[in-house]
Amino acid sequence: MGWTHRDRILAALNHEEADRVPIDLGGAEFSTMTVPAYKNLQTYLGMNHEPKMLSIIHSVVHPDEEVLKRFDVDTRIVQPGGLDNSPHEKWLDENTYVDIFGVRWERTVGSEANHFLHQDGPFYDGKLSIDAIDAFEWPEGNNPGLSRGVAERVAEIKAMDEEYAIMLYLPGGIIHRGYAMRSFEKYLKDLYKNKEALQRLMTRLCDYWVDTAKQMIEAAGPENIDNVFFGEDLSTQEGCMFDPEGIYATYIKPHHRRMVETVKSYRRDMKVVFHCCGSAYSFIPHLIDIGVDGLNPVQVTAKNMEPERLKEEFGDKICFWGGINSQSVLPFGTPEEVRKETRRIISILGEGGGYVLNSVHNIQPEVPPENVVAMFEEGMRHRYAKAA
Repeated sequence: MGWTHRDRILAALNHEEADRVPIDLGGAEFSTMTVPAYKNLQTYLGMNHEPKMLSIIHSVVHPDEEVLKRFDVDTRIVQPGGLDNSPHEKWLDENTYVDIFGVRWERTVGSEANHFLHQDGPFYDGKLSIDAIDAFEWPEGNNPGLSRGVAERVAEIKAMDEEYAIMLYLPGGIIHRGYAMRSFEKYLKDLYKNKEALQRLMTRLCDYWVDTAKQMIEAAGPENIDNVFFGEDLSTQEGCMFDPEGIYATYIKPHHRRMVETVKSYRRDMKVVFHCCGSAYSFIPHLIDIGVDGLNPVQVTAKNMEPERLKEEFGDKICFWGGINSQSVLPFGTPEEVRKETRRIISILGEGGGYVLNSVHNIQPEVPPENVVAMFEEGMRHRYAKAA
């Protein structure tokens, strides 16, 4: 059979082998490249187009078609537009931005990646209360600006000369946005000491996400979406941010279940990939339970995230998306070491299908462009045994 790009991605998500391992670059905000890394790659490849921003806050790019075709990438992204008449969003100066949830972000001036960090939010001060949450002027997930251009982007992808997997990227969630609005430390404390108020905050954030998802899926056409990509971190490099069987299962998981079920209410076979950095191991059974089909970025250097262990325990239940070591091998290895590591990860996570090739999170400025090329070219050369 002649494998299309879409076929490859769906095969991996269905735990089947295609002709080669599928490849993602830029299918979501956390599977792309930072601006400096992308510019270095452009120079190395002799390309000269102006980088398009996928996220200004995180200083990451929407890769150009020239780059995507150079690496035979199988995914194409669709993402929300901006809110019309946002009640909070504004730039205070070139380095300070207030987002749609009233969170103030400041640029890390002097950092090569030049991304932003949240510094203040509407619930930073004092004890979080239900009254304060309800009094806040919330953005609406059915704001028409969010879906503007979505149908046109889907049509653009479908009109391309090859068939690609359409990735609907829905940013945010109840943890990332919650601690940006409340502060990381206070959010975690509230999980234990102020659960009722924090549940109200989570519910309002989940409402926004669900309404956005509905509007986006309907604008794109449910029949056109192959995969919805979302998520938020539940872990650190060394372990869990909170108890998986207690706090997560009781207070957070029901919201994530609602989000996944919203997607699958349109089509049961619409796939969902969940992003969680760090030691996601203890949360994987929960993600499988709520219907998640894939895990990104598969941080293989984190505790309990050895690829052999993941494949043995969960390989028939969840697809692994990422996995190429971005902490040591990609930035500091030689191109041949990158090729060797890429082959190793494919041989483990890709056995029998169930793996999509990408780096562990976004490619950072210190990664040499020749190593980016080595990783993707090794994926392009890969052939499953039955296709060889």
